[in-house]
Amino acid sequence: MSKIGSALIVGGLVLGTVALMRIPASAHFVPSPCDFITSGGFVFKSNNARANFGAHGGCKNEDWWGNVNYVDHGGYQSVRPYHVKSTEITGYLFDPDFPNARDVCGIARTNTNEEVFFRVRLVDNGEGSKACAKDEFGIRLSNGYLVSTRPLADGGSGGGNVQLHKPNPSTTSPCSDPNVDPDTCLENWVCHGLAHPGNPAVGACP
Repeated sequence: MSKIGSALIVGGLVLGTVALMRIPASAHFVPSPCDFITSGGFVFKSNNARANFGAHGGCKNEDWWGNVNYVDHGGYQSVRPYHVKSTEITGYLFDPDFPNARDVCGIARTNTNEEVFFRVRLVDNGEGSKACAKDEFGIRLSNGYLVSTRPLADGGSGGGNVQLHKPNPSTTSPCSDPNVDPDTCLENWVCHGLAHPGNPAVGACP
């Protein structure tokens, strides 16, 4: 049964009502079998302010798994630095057009005492001589904050690493349970209606 809409209430705060509907099969969906991704590093925003992040996500033991910790040293909403820390992971998705990218979705608290939905994009473009380009990171929040998907360290030296890991026996998805309503595994549901932060700058690596 499709869900028409949902309002998330966290700590008595209504975060918003999101229209939920079935999405085409070509959109983002949970990897099958599920894998997981880990990362850490920094990017430069369009105004050259530096933002550091540590972000991980995936499926483990028929549940979502992960953590996101993000610090924008340039600030946002008159707060500098601006800190976003996840409190719950609600989804993990990939787009078949970009098989080396994964999106981690969830709920976070900021240092402005605000609770927000987030969607982080992580792109593993390979390691060492196998790298087709610099790894990438992007983030979108439900309060309008956006850093579009971009290379770590602006493509310069250093910057961190994104590592996509293969499935293992523990990385079972909640969506693999036949008793779970399949609607709850749709992109609009697990990512709260948030669009992804942007396509990878490199496109699909070979």
